[in-house]
Amino acid sequence: MKTLKTLLFTSVLLLVISCGKEVRKKYLKSPLDNIITTYIDVQNYSVILADMDYKEATDKYFHKYKIILEKNNATKSTEDDFDITTTDWKEVSAITFEEHQQDLGMTVLSKKDGVLDKKATPAGYNNYVGNNKYGNWQRQSNGTSFWVFYGQYHFMRSMFYGSSHRYYRNDYDYYRTNHYGRSNYYGRTNNFGTSTYKNTSSSWTAKPKTFKDKVRSNVKRSSSALKSKGYSSSKSYKSSNQTTRNTNRYSSSSSSRSRSGGFGK
Repeated sequence: MKTLKTLLFTSVLLLVISCGKEVRKKYLKSPLDNIITTYIDVQNYSVILADMDYKEATDKYFHKYKIILEKNNATKSTEDDFDITTTDWKEVSAITFEEHQQDLGMTVLSKKDGVLDKKATPAGYNNYVGNNKYGNWQRQSNGTSFWVFYGQYHFMRSMFYGSSHRYYRNDYDYYRTNHYGRSNYYGRTNNFGTSTYKNTSSSWTAKPKTFKDKVRSNVKRSSSALKSKGYSSSKSYKSSNQTTRNTNRYSSSSSSRSRSGGFGK
């Protein structure tokens, strides 16, 4: 009888310990988390996923980011208002690489009036397009409207998607109504992101489809292995409307995507 009680107690104890291990998450920091910490006192900025890569020899994944900082002490409305830099290659975990596999050329981190957003959006959407400080909507003869940057901010067109690109108001309004603050957004016709023609300057775009297919399969397997061990990315933090002065938890959500997975063609 005593032996039976001991076995029951041991089983319950092991079950409790096992359950405790299941709910205890181990977060893997990414370069985006380091950017948040580095620019903790900057109230407005955008971070674009400029490029990505995989090194088969070392089985490592990499990102390159374009950081657009708004200077607080700018004295005139020109390109000098901003500090624009492109980072070196930054190693990322398989989980982070998989999370952003469709986000090439997109804003993957932004901060507006001190509030962080980790949801993927077309470059320029969160802070600049729709902001009357930088431009306005102009109506075409066919009735559709598109965004026009003021002359001193004309450089933004090239910085985001090229001088020939137009942001149309119906697409932007759909984003504000159905996705803003809630989920990633790749355009109503999936015309933004990794698979689109807009990423011609990235090295990833030039890679053969066979390579991308291989990476897609590999990262899925590697990411699943990490998750099975309890690992997750800091993008999983669920706390809204926070400023980055709270460095322990970041405003984000594991947002649903508005398009299917894959690495593009």
